[in-house]
Amino acid sequence: MFPLDYTFEYNGLLYKHTITDNPPCDAFFMHTHNLYELLYFISGDATLIIEDRKYKLQKGDLMFIRPSKYHYIQIDTSERYERYDVLFPGTGLNEEENALIPENLEVISIASNPVADGIFRKMDYYYEGLDAKNFTKVMMLLLKELFFCISIAAEKTERSAFSAVSPMLSEVLKYINDNLFAIKNISEITANFFVTESYLFRLFKSELKRSPKKYITAKRLLAAQSLIAMGEKPTEVYEKCGFNEYTTFYRSYKNFFGYVPSREIYSNTVPFMADHFQKYDIQNDEEREITA
Repeated sequence: MFPLDYTFEYNGLLYKHTITDNPPCDAFFMHTHNLYELLYFISGDATLIIEDRKYKLQKGDLMFIRPSKYHYIQIDTSERYERYDVLFPGTGLNEEENALIPENLEVISIASNPVADGIFRKMDYYYEGLDAKNFTKVMMLLLKELFFCISIAAEKTERSAFSAVSPMLSEVLKYINDNLFAIKNISEITANFFVTESYLFRLFKSELKRSPKKYITAKRLLAAQSLIAMGEKPTEVYEKCGFNEYTTFYRSYKNFFGYVPSREIYSNTVPFMADHFQKYDIQNDEEREITA
């Protein structure tokens, strides 16, 4: 087997099948987006981190990552690494199809499921033989089949166990997500948990690779993106999502996504990819108040 990189991006769908020799330990980084993501782990030595949870990956693990969840793959050693990665908007499947995946399911083994494995192999076959428009149509059909397959497997397969990154982080993240649009400043959080701002900052930077303020701002922007995609006006969305001023919201939105809020969200590309996130994160080290 040789290094491989199948990459496809069209109309809100991203498909990648990669094989990498000697992957660097910093090959991936923590990020978030408004897409559903399926990661099929074929080989390697890696750990999945989703928010405050860690999963040591085994061959044949299928990961299901929901929109707005911070996550990344941590490469543990330079063993040959192979995976499939499929990202798609929630509009690609209807409510009934989305409900086929149990709400708390994040990682499940399909190592002994030839049907599920075969669906991913079909993706390669159609990638090599179809144009972009028809490949996209086939991919959405394959995803629907895969969801039915996972729903059956979830009833028969023991789910992968996770370890908590930090009990304190788990509690803080729950508080933030329960009060995402109401939090005015970081001192509200530290007062609730009787910790200092410097401690909270170190905890977030250590485990999530970003500050509490950036975590909150990103979640709010993703919520705003979803509302705008459903037809709401940006000038009405920003306050709902915790921003005090439209100019601040507009600037943050453009920096984060790479385009202004009024642009049609899902036109013909995946709306927000990780490489842009890294650029944004590096260029905005200066902290501002959450609602500034």
